[in-house]
Amino acid sequence: MSLTETPSVADQPPSAPPARVAPVLIPSGIGPLDERTHGLQQSGSYLLVGTPGPAKMVACFQFLFEGLERGEPGLLLSNADEAGVLGVARAWGFEFESHWRNGSLKLLGFKDDFELRAIRSIEPEEVLEELDFLAGPDVPRIAVDPGSLFLAGGVRSLLGSTYLKWARTHPATVFTTFSVDGTAATLPSAADWMIHATTGRLILEWRSNEYYQLTLAKAVPDPGEREEPVSVQLKPGEGLVTPESWPARRGRDRPGVDENRLLLISLGGDHAADVEAWATGSFNTDVVAEPLDAVSKAQSDASFGGVLIHAPRVRVREAVQACKALRPLTRAAIVFTSDDAVRSTDRINILEAGADDCLSGGIDFRELDLRIKQAIAAGSKPMPESNGTGVDPDSADGGKLGSSDFAAEFERRAQHPVLAFFCVLDVASGALDPADLEDFLVEQVRVDEGDLVSRAGERCVVLLQGAREGQLAPFLARLRSRIDEHAGKKGDSGLELDVLSHPAQSTRIRSLLGIDGASSS
Repeated sequence: MSLTETPSVADQPPSAPPARVAPVLIPSGIGPLDERTHGLQQSGSYLLVGTPGPAKMVACFQFLFEGLERGEPGLLLSNADEAGVLGVARAWGFEFESHWRNGSLKLLGFKDDFELRAIRSIEPEEVLEELDFLAGPDVPRIAVDPGSLFLAGGVRSLLGSTYLKWARTHPATVFTTFSVDGTAATLPSAADWMIHATTGRLILEWRSNEYYQLTLAKAVPDPGEREEPVSVQLKPGEGLVTPESWPARRGRDRPGVDENRLLLISLGGDHAADVEAWATGSFNTDVVAEPLDAVSKAQSDASFGGVLIHAPRVRVREAVQACKALRPLTRAAIVFTSDDAVRSTDRINILEAGADDCLSGGIDFRELDLRIKQAIAAGSKPMPESNGTGVDPDSADGGKLGSSDFAAEFERRAQHPVLAFFCVLDVASGALDPADLEDFLVEQVRVDEGDLVSRAGERCVVLLQGAREGQLAPFLARLRSRIDEHAGKKGDSGLELDVLSHPAQSTRIRSLLGIDGASSS
């Protein structure tokens, strides 16, 4: 055998780098984004990241509608039925029915047990082969909402990796939605691997009732390219559009504000001392223990760049009141944080009270440092209008409804673009009769947040408005413990409890409530 030496790079003549081919760009259908970025890469794979709510779904509608208007067929894979998709799209200003009837828009649905079957599948390629077959070869735009049914199987799951590879190599431009907790503007660290598995991320950051900040973050940005966020307004009948009014809120528009000045409102909790130590070490910080003292500070000193409210779950309502009192008094950015897993409705109340960001469920000081510095640099946002959710707790007798009224309220919320995200508990206890169990459950829920309780034969049903299944573990543990204590048989209450998440398990919920037309698929 003879060996030859490969010449070193220095010994070889220089060669010209290959010419870079500019990607073909197509409009996303979201006007302000297209004006800033000139469009998205054709045949690219985009992850649409944001908090639960209608904005991501509306962005998918706009993306598909733009293509349909240009004569490009589209496909939407959703967990809603055809009537639901067409009705919600119409409410946001997108008339899909004629396109669906003539075949230019395909609507596909997940079965109720899709996530369980797909995640357990040894060969997830079969799932994508089925999607390929149903989509056909000539669909240039595909939207998948919710993408969590593919991507929520843990860190770099086989199904998630296979799906993102499929989306990246498919000839269509693919939109995939991905929900994040709180008001996070980035993927959680466990999902970092997705960043380079896509062409880019479209990050929708909720700012107030109608306003969002939308940022295109490319996996591989061009040299010198910066991520430039755009403000968009979510308007019924129009979708995501250029805001009618968006007051200046950046630090440079706030003369006299010191971005290193922080007001910490410490309302207790297990790690209050750690938060205080971090805040005083990282900023020029004033610390108060009561909201009233914070109001006095804000009135006497206008130089605070940020306000940090740290509170345990049991004092969230005081945090909300503090936000409401401080927002008109200061130009500082307000950030709420808690080590406890704070319920989504509480986070919404905090944001609607005027907070600029919210971080809960365990504090990582690196993340908190980044969040509060970003909030201070951006500046405070305008005070949002009332929430307009349509939940009226006074319409029920202390949160208790008859079975027919409960079913009717379920249907109303299920059709609402914001209220459609909730969990239903199916509860029974061998040690408690249904009437006693119903009264007990009413005492455990939050009527003022829209929670409802009803009897369904020998069982009870509970609607937890805004709750998601992954956030309920602490509540369910407390509920089991309190039922045991109430029944007087610790660990032997005969408790049966099942959690159903809407809209993913809408068919099972309708069957539980005895609603006509419910069937398993």
